[in-house]
Amino acid sequence: MSTQTVDPPQLDTLAIEIDGDVGTLTLTRPKAFNAMSPEMIEELATAFAYLADLAPIKALVVTGSGAAFCAGGDINWFKKGMDVSGEFIAAGVRRGAETLHAAIVDLRRIEVPVIAAVNGPAAGAGFSLALACDLRIAAESAFFAPGYGRIGASPDGGMTYFLPRVVGPSKALELLLEDPDLQAADALELGLVSEVVPAEELMDRARERAAKLAKLAPHYVKMTKRLVGVSLENSITEHLQLERHGIADAMATEDARIGVNAFFSGEKPEFTGR
Repeated sequence: MSTQTVDPPQLDTLAIEIDGDVGTLTLTRPKAFNAMSPEMIEELATAFAYLADLAPIKALVVTGSGAAFCAGGDINWFKKGMDVSGEFIAAGVRRGAETLHAAIVDLRRIEVPVIAAVNGPAAGAGFSLALACDLRIAAESAFFAPGYGRIGASPDGGMTYFLPRVVGPSKALELLLEDPDLQAADALELGLVSEVVPAEELMDRARERAAKLAKLAPHYVKMTKRLVGVSLENSITEHLQLERHGIADAMATEDARIGVNAFFSGEKPEFTGR
């Protein structure tokens, strides 16, 4: 996250707003249920790079405009590519997936809490996008669908990386193969979302949680996200070394001094990011 103020990029299929410490990224193709066109995929890469490196934020909300969160890849683009280029569509999809995956990597590089406010259907790569966020809140009208099997396509967008980490490998495989439409209540029971709220309350609730998380010490948030993110890949000795350095570096920050003093005084700490 940058220490200087840089205005958000102007985009055609996405909108970035910053209100105080909280940023909001909105997918803005409502007539297409926010399906990921090639243009949107390119802009997601631009947006997440900005949000990871330059945005003056301490929390981020990701949501969709209109009735959907994101319907996944633009099926009209797939159909056009098949009709025009036949087997050569694989090359175009390969390039598109590479760009989308670069965007997901940058999303995961964002050092502040990222909340998906799932306002409607999250299908295919839209489901992957929600899973790539740190937390998910769903409107009662939302549902989640893996979607890939319905058109005979292989999952992408990090679906097979994130879903097993949220629900476990066996359940993830079951969901991908059976490909249900998971209603918001089902997603809550599975732990895919942390809460379900009425649609009209979704953005207020997401921003309320984001504002609360934005008050945490930045080093704590950054290291906690980093440590949890790599915990399943590391050996115990590798991981404990990362924890060792993380806590040592944390104790040298001004925020840790503020936190310790607040603990002894019985006051609530106000972290500064230093």
